Amino acid sequence: MIVEFKGKEIEFDEIGDTLDVLDCYDSDVEVFGTDENGVEYLAVGSYSCDELVDIDEDSIEVLD
Repeated sequence: MIVEFKGKEIEFDEIGDTLDVLDCYDSDVEVFGTDENGVEYLAVGSYSCDELVDIDEDSIEVLD
């Protein structure tokens, strides 16, 4: 999933830990991504039916 953040396109393509299980189909998960310059990012995403469906843009942070 590609998200625009502060003028950069970030491709979130790696699922990390499950943060919260909402029901048997939906959960909040850590997601990792990179921009075109190779900078890595972490965010919280919504995962439903084995698919990443949304990124919480307020949770996006740059990994050091």
